[in-house]
Amino acid sequence: MNISNTANKNDFELDKEFWDSLQIEILKSNNDFTKEDIFSYVEKCFMFSLFYRGTSYKELSIAQTVLNLKDLGYLVLLEFLPEERTGVIDYDLDELELYYFIKDILKDVSNGIGSMVDNRVSILITVNPDVLAVGQDSKASSISIAENLVNKLQKKYKLEIRAGIGSVQSIYSIYTSFLEATSCMYYCNPGEVFHVHDLEKSENKYNFEYKDTEKYMINAIRHRKSEAYDYFTMLMNKIKPLNDSAKRNRIIETLVMAAHSVRLDGMNEADYFNYTSHFNTIIELSGDQLIEWAFKKFVDITGIVKTHSAIDYSNKIVLATKEYLEAHYAEDVSLEDVAEHVNISPQYFSKLIKKNTGFNFIDWLSMLRVKKAKELLTNSNLTVKEVCFMVGYKDPNYFSRIFKKKIGMTPSEYVKNKTKISS
Repeated sequence: MNISNTANKNDFELDKEFWDSLQIEILKSNNDFTKEDIFSYVEKCFMFSLFYRGTSYKELSIAQTVLNLKDLGYLVLLEFLPEERTGVIDYDLDELELYYFIKDILKDVSNGIGSMVDNRVSILITVNPDVLAVGQDSKASSISIAENLVNKLQKKYKLEIRAGIGSVQSIYSIYTSFLEATSCMYYCNPGEVFHVHDLEKSENKYNFEYKDTEKYMINAIRHRKSEAYDYFTMLMNKIKPLNDSAKRNRIIETLVMAAHSVRLDGMNEADYFNYTSHFNTIIELSGDQLIEWAFKKFVDITGIVKTHSAIDYSNKIVLATKEYLEAHYAEDVSLEDVAEHVNISPQYFSKLIKKNTGFNFIDWLSMLRVKKAKELLTNSNLTVKEVCFMVGYKDPNYFSRIFKKKIGMTPSEYVKNKTKISS
């Protein structure tokens, strides 16, 4: 018998036993959780399922009872921003500590707190129907709660935070509020909160479709038309309300498209727009500085400058037309009707609208009707046919074609998509 081998084997077994016991002790010490800690984990798991995985009616009912959630609620979505604004998360937060800190801030309201997903935390604020009804204006109180959260969290963690707020919904369709809060983040700068009720105003500041304007700009650049500058101006006006991060993304995207359009016809042997070389510059700019930089780069890339006939959104005829269409879009409106209303000839009216908006009259009316149709399909149980008639169309098939052209899907597909999201 080899005594040396036996000794080595015994040493190995003793060594393994020591390390196994040490590991068990470490696990025991790390798992010394309180009942409140375990409850927070259950709560965060439910919130994750609610917004990222999906829950059944039964699961939601059980969670509502266990977490003592009320029948109505709205979502506050917090986003913790990287210190260097590089897009890379450069901080490490203790999630359990964060949970208890938020719970203390919200101790006077019913709430559910989710786990941190990337750099965002979902917070569900709930109330009873006798306190607040669906659709009732909760904007002031919800903004006050969100601002208090942002201010106290920024002070404690020395990080910039922003928050988006969704509308009040039934607890069983609260995902709608989550989507609304997510959409708000594009308009929210560091340290700010943004409510969904302000989203409509920001998204529809001008009555045109963003993608259509991109298309018109590209076409104008390719044909060396001065209107390209006007269309670029429309795009910049559209993105102005966005937060700086979203502004940067849209500006780079638009300039790359402009450079590509220049190259299509070999104009001036244009170089590629090397956007990576501008990262350090653009990350240092904010607000209107970003827009000014974008205009300079657009002129550098295309050689197209502002003309004396730039688009004038203060034109009284344009404003009068907008107000008239808002009031009569559901009727059988014609170009002649509106021209008569603003007291100019149809021919001159048509040219003026095209010059000042970049769209013809029918495009403008169609976009407005589709926008109203989306609102009705989203916020009511009306059929597609009923909505068709309510927004001024007489033929459901024609309405469906126009809707698909503008939205990318038919009204029926839009409703099915909405139903999936709500379920």
